[in-house]
Amino acid sequence: MCPLFVYLAALFFLPASCVLADEQDKPFAVVELFSSEGCSSCPAADLLVSKLTAWARQNNKPVYPLIFHVDYWNGLGWRDTFSNPLFTQRQKEYAKVFRDQGVYTPEMIVNGSDAFAGADNDRLQKNLEQELAAQVNVSLNISLKKQGNQVLIKYSAEGFMDGDLINFALVERGLTTDVVTGENAGRTLHHDNVVREFRTKPISDVEGSLSMPLNKISDLTQASLIAYIQNPQTMLIEDAKQIDLAND
Repeated sequence: MCPLFVYLAALFFLPASCVLADEQDKPFAVVELFSSEGCSSCPAADLLVSKLTAWARQNNKPVYPLIFHVDYWNGLGWRDTFSNPLFTQRQKEYAKVFRDQGVYTPEMIVNGSDAFAGADNDRLQKNLEQELAAQVNVSLNISLKKQGNQVLIKYSAEGFMDGDLINFALVERGLTTDVVTGENAGRTLHHDNVVREFRTKPISDVEGSLSMPLNKISDLTQASLIAYIQNPQTMLIEDAKQIDLAND
């Protein structure tokens, strides 16, 4: 097995000789970070995600980071323009399944199975080691086509269970905010793979489609679609794929 421990010392960069499984149904890792620009502990976690995003893209690895900006910090000094109450609700759904006492930022969750403090390098490394060696029993394929200010997504899936959901996240990289008030006052915050739009629907057939608006995306060349199948009872993520919008 090619060790991911190298990634810590090299800030998420694996040796070029490390090759994972074939493209079809190979192990993957969906890394969800719940964050806020109003939280002084969050920039370190955001930076971790930025480095992970850069490494995954540069090395064509099946690691898909997403940053969900929650809204419960908005009344504490700074209103996060990327925040969405739906993202807060998503974090609460995780907390309910995990039987947590509440929600917090920054919180990182890998493949819907392990939650930990978002800036914990060692815990993230351990999870990546495990998930990038796991067997994948579900197959997901996606395609997209831009139509005006919308994107039409088509998908097909095999091996999923009754009741499974499919999540679609439009993410954007290279975002910057000058924070004026709150815990991060005076800081310029940089974000990558921020979730700008998010949709969830039950998988009722092996094929399906849906449309998502693009109006929140400021630069299509810095945007991607990440789709992933999830069991809502356990929150385990069963397969995931990513497409850059610029490739359409």
